[in-house]
Amino acid sequence: MKNRFADFFISRNFSLLWLGQALSSFGEFVLESTVIVWLVTDLFRDNAFLPSAVGLAVAASAIPRVLVAPLAGTWVDRMTPLYVMITADAIRVVNFLIFVVIYSLSGFDQMQVLAGVLLLLLVNSVAAQFFNPARQAIMQVVIPSDRRVEASAKAMFSLTGISVLSASLGPALFVWVGPVWALLINVLAFTCSALCIASTCGLRTTLRAEQERPPFWRGLLAGLRFSWGHASIRTLLTGVALYGFSLGINNVALSLYAFKTLGLSPYEYGLILAAFPVGGLIAALLIRPLLRSLSIRQAFTVALLCMGLSYLGYSLHPPFYLAWTLMFCCGLFFSVFAIVQGPMLQEAVPAGYMGRVSATVTPVLAVASLTGTLVCSQTLNIAQGLMGHLDVHLDVYGGYIFIAAGLLLSGGGLMLIGQRAGTRQVAAVVATGEAPVQARH
Repeated sequence: MKNRFADFFISRNFSLLWLGQALSSFGEFVLESTVIVWLVTDLFRDNAFLPSAVGLAVAASAIPRVLVAPLAGTWVDRMTPLYVMITADAIRVVNFLIFVVIYSLSGFDQMQVLAGVLLLLLVNSVAAQFFNPARQAIMQVVIPSDRRVEASAKAMFSLTGISVLSASLGPALFVWVGPVWALLINVLAFTCSALCIASTCGLRTTLRAEQERPPFWRGLLAGLRFSWGHASIRTLLTGVALYGFSLGINNVALSLYAFKTLGLSPYEYGLILAAFPVGGLIAALLIRPLLRSLSIRQAFTVALLCMGLSYLGYSLHPPFYLAWTLMFCCGLFFSVFAIVQGPMLQEAVPAGYMGRVSATVTPVLAVASLTGTLVCSQTLNIAQGLMGHLDVHLDVYGGYIFIAAGLLLSGGGLMLIGQRAGTRQVAAVVATGEAPVQARH
């Protein structure tokens, strides 16, 4: 029984890092959900500035993902990742404590409080851009190559469960105990995360032995060249960009489509939203049997295609029970898409490059998602006005979801064609007995 328990958690170091990541993610999710509720229900309730305040809060968390992440990844590869993770958590703890003390002792007006909240979100997000690639670099060392998918599935399972829990717990904490105590939950979460990471054994010596310290800018450019020059990483970045753009479209269109086209009640819409994480949890449990018949790259491509098909079906005015099923499938295939990303990186990236390469995924996703949101939000009114002018009655919201699904299908199709072409090339080389030319990564 003891051996089975130890085998389930892979290793002591992995268990501690996994728990640290879970606590850190919990703190981030609770913070974001608490801040939005604080702005909407208290600080700017019935205030015309509310949409701008929410937009600024979203931007404060998003901007570091675009501007800081690539630079942070280069610093991670120059430093000891274990210390980077602990320092990132410590900075976030100090950040929250300073905010809570100043907010509790001062009589700031709502705009001054908003400025403090934005700074809180900004510092928290900057620290996260160092924490995440450092975790990837350590996991590459800690996890045996034959258990990377299993480890990624466990991380996805916990992350999905935590996101569901924190999405409801953050607002509840705000209502029950107010903003100060709700934010102090984050202090506890990040403190426990740092303690878990500091409790690992032997990683300092192992990581230092593999550490290289390239010049900063030369190292940054080398990481970018490697990311685009490696076929697996290029496939990953392409898929992430396509998913990010479709995600940006769906961020705007899905809720409007649910209420104005499908005519769902708030209760029904809540059930539809809940189907997505439920599908993600199921996928995290079933991913290992799936990968017995598919490679990691094939699973990535198939998940993208199936996600596109699910959104395509969702855009065609399904009845409620079918809409729930399709959203469940979207969550299931997204979870597969996300789970295999970590093993793809760990398999393809040599030691000393993981921080830089993994940090390229975050800005690609953030830029693509922001672009999709801006394109959809800025053209939606134009499309509706044009249809009114032409007296044409079309489901514009479903049309945007259809377009997002088409992007996923197009990207998955191109990746599938590329994989088949690569397979045929290898088969031809084997048949002729010629040695393949080694690709330069």
